[in-house]
Amino acid sequence: MKVFRSRRLAGLAGCAALVSGVAGTAGAVPAQAQARATATVSQSQVVATWGLNDTGQLGDGTTTDRSRYGDIGALGNVVGVAAGWTPRYGHTLAVRSDGTAWAWGDNTHGDLGDGTTDGRLAPVQVTGLTGVTQVAGGCDHSLALRSDGTVWSWGGNGVGQLGRGTVTDHEVTPAPVTGLAGVTKIAAGCGFSLALRSDGSVWAWGYDNVGQLGIGSTASSPVPVKITGVSQVTAIAAGWDSAVAVVAGGASVWAWGGNDSGQLGDGTTASHSTPVRVTQIGTVHIAGAAAGYKFAAILGTDGSVWAWGADRYGQLGNAPAYGPATRPVNTIGAGSGITQISAGSWHMVALKSDGTVLAWGDNTDGELGIGTTTGVTGPVQVTGLTGATQVAAGTGAGFAVHAVPLTAVPDLTGDTQARAGQVLQAAGLVLGAVTTVTDKYCTHLGVMSQTPAAGTAVLPGSAVSVTIGQAPPNGCP
Repeated sequence: MKVFRSRRLAGLAGCAALVSGVAGTAGAVPAQAQARATATVSQSQVVATWGLNDTGQLGDGTTTDRSRYGDIGALGNVVGVAAGWTPRYGHTLAVRSDGTAWAWGDNTHGDLGDGTTDGRLAPVQVTGLTGVTQVAGGCDHSLALRSDGTVWSWGGNGVGQLGRGTVTDHEVTPAPVTGLAGVTKIAAGCGFSLALRSDGSVWAWGYDNVGQLGIGSTASSPVPVKITGVSQVTAIAAGWDSAVAVVAGGASVWAWGGNDSGQLGDGTTASHSTPVRVTQIGTVHIAGAAAGYKFAAILGTDGSVWAWGADRYGQLGNAPAYGPATRPVNTIGAGSGITQISAGSWHMVALKSDGTVLAWGDNTDGELGIGTTTGVTGPVQVTGLTGATQVAAGTGAGFAVHAVPLTAVPDLTGDTQARAGQVLQAAGLVLGAVTTVTDKYCTHLGVMSQTPAAGTAVLPGSAVSVTIGQAPPNGCP
């Protein structure tokens, strides 16, 4: 989920050797080099990112916004992604198939869990975590669920959102949430957190100024407390100041917390510190839920999407009402093929069964991924993105896990530096660091070794480093 950055709140990181870094050769690729390009050998799951990038939350090594998606080629075998945020900036989390967690973007409060508060423009591994199955990003904190059913937390903790029994800020490495076991799902809001246990109970901790902990009071808690009045929960979502739960395998949906924009969907704008049932969704069977900045949505098993709450930017999927929709509106009909939804600050993204991704709502920073910054009030397809298996939305940004082909690194033995660059370019790779060594006997001119080795399967855009033998200054004997 996500929310706001400050610029929108006006109203409201003997041989002698020489080493040098070299970029890939630009320009047209000769036909001979194209013939050397190698075939796809397999696939890997990577994170596609687009939109706002002011703190490096797109993970591409820059802080340049992007209105079309690009892949984080440095991180393969990804099985899940989550978007975190702060009131000003954003960070991103990912889980790899080996159970490690990775993060990038803003790190002011230790959001990335790498032991520092240094922002990162590319993925870094979260310190000391293994067996991770799910991650969640909140306002300035992060959560991870491990395969043993424990929840771990790090980052901002000024209101107890880490669930460690303290309110000490800047926890830069992960530690377990106090007293939680048997957890199957996690969610993070702004200053509060949720966990769903295998017995269908929901537990919450952190900030509780408008009842977002769902415990019948507005008393914040630095340790998990059981939400009252709801059971048999099968899915959860956390927003800016409210939360949503799907009950009894999709039979009904309940919400609690702040409601000034109708984000609880009960027909009022009165906040509730215990769950209330979201009304007027007919007989739709609910497959999932999402919550953003003062709005929420559910996905039906028939592919329909229902949404309620704030709608200034068309984030509910219809023409902007500029006023709260206090009850759900059916914005996308049955048969859409949508299988997952995620809510950002003022936009939404959705995954379709064919692996394409849809988006709608605000597009100020290119968060719809359509090559423009013009908002769209109904679903549009993220340009060119296919093979997606999961989506996430953040502050002005979108994310997806999708499959990309791997390429076998070509054999560069004997090539000159220029030739090696051309061959790599033809294969969709780039020339990385180049080490030159003088071969006084001229028996090994051209590329002598390369990393990765020839035949290694790598992601498109990967760099290949080479060592090149060159003739001595006075020529070969």
